[in-house]
Amino acid sequence: MLEWIKENKDYASLYSAMVATGAFVFSIFTFLVSVIRAKKDRKVSDYRYYEQQKQYEKEISRLQEQRNEDKYDTEEKIRINEEPYFVFRNSKISTESNIEQTVLQMTFINKGRGSAYNIIPDLNCTAKRLNMTEFAIHRYDAVHDPIAMVGEKFVILMAYDKSEKNFFRMSISIKFEDASGRKYVQTFNIDILDRAGNGRMINYPQPRLCKNSWIIELLENANKGYGEAWG
Repeated sequence: MLEWIKENKDYASLYSAMVATGAFVFSIFTFLVSVIRAKKDRKVSDYRYYEQQKQYEKEISRLQEQRNEDKYDTEEKIRINEEPYFVFRNSKISTESNIEQTVLQMTFINKGRGSAYNIIPDLNCTAKRLNMTEFAIHRYDAVHDPIAMVGEKFVILMAYDKSEKNFFRMSISIKFEDASGRKYVQTFNIDILDRAGNGRMINYPQPRLCKNSWIIELLENANKGYGEAWG
């Protein structure tokens, strides 16, 4: 090659230019290849990061869901251990009855696992005669002791017009709280069977937990007129 250059000195400058041009083109090609490779590596890196981030968020979500489930299970166990449960014991005509109205004494007992607080029976309820017509029954007296410990009785006095016969079916709800302030409602359907006021429960209601605020507000508004706070 050197000999050829010596023999063809006139082409030496051209050859040098070609070599320089080739080197320049090669450097550009190398640069472009490195840029393309860098972009490809960046895409692969970004994809791996995205996948890792997605897996991380998925794991965080799973752990959060598991914590929520564990928290709910723990709270539910605590709630069940504190839940009051009223059972209808008996009823009879009270000595509080007078010439205008009959007063029915209804006795319930708390057989739940926890004490009941802020007990509020219905102010008014509807009763059905044997012919399925209705008449009103109202609470005769205020609640003097709104707490029923486990195994303790709770008495409600309900009154109705003296002219009504003592054979009817009534529905009465009792609202109460547990030791942690959770609100419940229990609705009893009771048949009054004779003139002595003996009653028989025809359903076996479970305490219903009031989770929705609008239910609680509805119950509160129903009792505001009687001057008793619900909650």
